[in-house]
Amino acid sequence: MNIETSEIVAVKKMKRKFYLWEECMNLREVKSLRKLNHPNIIKLKEIVRENNELFFIFEYMEHNLYQIMRERQRPFAEEEIRGLMSQMLQGLAHVHRNGYFHRDLKPENLLVTNDIIKIADFGLAREVMSMPPFTDYVSTRWYRAPEVLLQSSSYTPAIDMWAVGAVLAELFTLCPIFPGESEMDQLYKIFCVLGTPDWFSFPEAKNVSRLFRISYSELVPANLSELIPNASLEAIDLIKQLCSWDPLKRPTADQCLQHPFFYVMCPQVDMWIPRPLEDPLQLKLNNMSAKPNLELNLWDFGTKSDDCFLGLTLAVNPSVSNLDMVHKAKGTGEYNFTLISWSVTISRICHGIFAA
Repeated sequence: MNIETSEIVAVKKMKRKFYLWEECMNLREVKSLRKLNHPNIIKLKEIVRENNELFFIFEYMEHNLYQIMRERQRPFAEEEIRGLMSQMLQGLAHVHRNGYFHRDLKPENLLVTNDIIKIADFGLAREVMSMPPFTDYVSTRWYRAPEVLLQSSSYTPAIDMWAVGAVLAELFTLCPIFPGESEMDQLYKIFCVLGTPDWFSFPEAKNVSRLFRISYSELVPANLSELIPNASLEAIDLIKQLCSWDPLKRPTADQCLQHPFFYVMCPQVDMWIPRPLEDPLQLKLNNMSAKPNLELNLWDFGTKSDDCFLGLTLAVNPSVSNLDMVHKAKGTGEYNFTLISWSVTISRICHGIFAA
């Protein structure tokens, strides 16, 4: 509490020591929040440095969206979701218009008080005009865009829009739509929902460092209306646009606010949809007759195969029963790792290392 004003505030203590004010002022979170002033962005009220320890003083918010979703016994009404998403997108549009992207949008970083939502935690925020390469370890896995999972170092604010789509879907189901347990599993979950990507119309793929080829059995997109039965057709359409393989096809925050989802008037129907015992995607996966064969080769797109020093292949095969664990080395230098219900084959192929 602020003793002078009796105002309740939130205090964030930084982990490391800061010996100069210049260090404090150069922090990304400080630089971005000093520039971003909007009703749907958390307000940084004060910065305090005492005994080389740094404290951020924020306005106080009662909850975060993750807590609210975990405590609910029934999904939000679509009108509630529309109100929350409209505020979130207005705040995000302001972030992008002012030359930043957040890079860590998730329910925990969306703070709520009295139906007012504010974007928080700009610790990973980056200026749009800053030069790549960017770090490939940004955003929480469940809300991480595929180009980040594929280790692109030149992604754009479109990664924030992917996260918006994932949050929108979760508001309807109270379960994450892509609950991956690892980066490979995250890609697998995305494949199962979005189906086979068209890499020829996905220009970003050509620039993804270390990616060479992804091959798998043909997958048709899931019917999102079945995965999210309480969502309107307009909501489903917006989720599809936001969770597009191609970042260039994802709408901006300003474009989202012009989507019919925010103008449709839905009749109020008190439909009881209990919290699922299993998330909708997992139910779909359990009912699949055959799991996809997913193979990921890590390769530099600009490198010819004859000149490539190292290729790395990851393959997922539905060849084993659940919870089997296999670690078998072959004389060829190939290793098989079987985790849960997939075997991951890792092959290292070196070209020209021992050439005379």
